[in-house]
Amino acid sequence: MNKEMSVNIRLMEGRTYILGREGHIYIDSPTASKQHAEIKVVNGKIYLRDLDSTNGTYLLKHNRLVYFEQGFVNPLQRVVIGDQKHTIYNLLAIACDFAAKDDATTQLNNIDWKLKNKGCA
Repeated sequence: MNKEMSVNIRLMEGRTYILGREGHIYIDSPTASKQHAEIKVVNGKIYLRDLDSTNGTYLLKHNRLVYFEQGFVNPLQRVVIGDQKHTIYNLLAIACDFAAKDDATTQLNNIDWKLKNKGCA
């Protein structure tokens, strides 16, 4: 696990991130679909779902590929999308960057709105 990456699960609660060649989390693989799978946090638990991808989503369990459609997963679980292996944690760390930027923008917009409505801006 990369120590530089961190995941704020609370910040990600209720948000959905698309994994794939054209998703929030870019998967650089010709065998990954444009929108291959989605990952989200529901009540503090991590939920992964295949989006009817062409080549499927697989979990790596005991060095064997296991086809996976949808369900809750462990952060340390290894997943195979296209021809690439990732841990759920590393995928969440990438998604967390989006959540942090989105949250910061939302907070700035709220501040701007409050200032404008008080005649400060």
